[in-house]
Amino acid sequence: MYTPKHFDLPDLSHARLMIQEHPLATLMLIDPVHGLSATPVPMIWRAPSEPTKGGGWWLEGHLARANPHVAALLSGELDRVLVQFNGPGAYVSPSLYDTPLSVPTWNYLTLQVQGPVQVIDDEHGKDALLKRLIATQEPDYAAQWRGLPADYQRKMLGAIVGFRIPVERWTMKAKLSQNRSAVERERILAHQEHGSLEEQILASWMRELSPR
Repeated sequence: MYTPKHFDLPDLSHARLMIQEHPLATLMLIDPVHGLSATPVPMIWRAPSEPTKGGGWWLEGHLARANPHVAALLSGELDRVLVQFNGPGAYVSPSLYDTPLSVPTWNYLTLQVQGPVQVIDDEHGKDALLKRLIATQEPDYAAQWRGLPADYQRKMLGAIVGFRIPVERWTMKAKLSQNRSAVERERILAHQEHGSLEEQILASWMRELSPR
C-alpha cells in the first residue's frame, strides 16, 4: 500500500482501535482453484495476555464451510494472506483550501495486515473462538449460546471453519490532510464535524491525531 511518511500511523494502539471499531475486514488470498479472491469476514484482535519473547498479535475469524475459500485454507498451499480493514472516509472539497489552485481529494483510514493462516477446525477450538467473537460484539448473547441444545451447537460448529492469522507485517494509513496547513486542517475539521456520520467519525480521528 502506498503510504507517504506523513500518512503512516505506526502506533499499534491505533491499529487495535481500528479493528475494534471496524471489524468487518476483507480477506484476500490466491486461491489455487479460483485465483485472486476476496471475501468479507469479521475478525477480532488477539494478543498474549502476558508479553512473551517474540510474541506478537494475531487476527481470528471464521468462514462458512461452504465458502470456496475454505478449500484454499485447508489446502496447505497458501503462503500468506492479506487482510484489509477500512475505516471512515469522506470527500474533501477544494473549497476548504486557501488557494483556488487545488483539486478534490478523499480522506480515509485503512489498515493492511499480512501473515500465514492457521486453521481452527476442531469443535473445542471453534467453540472457544465463537465465544471470543461473541464477547466482543454481544456479551449478553453468550448465555444464550451456551444454553442452545448440544446437537444444534455441534451442527453450527460443523458448518464453519475458524482461522488465526499471526501478523507478520502491518501498515496503517491515516490520510487526514496532514500535508495541508494548520488553518486548512481546522477548516476541514470544522466542516466534517457538522457533516455526515462518516465525516464526524473521520473528524474524531483527525482531532485525536492532530499535532499537539
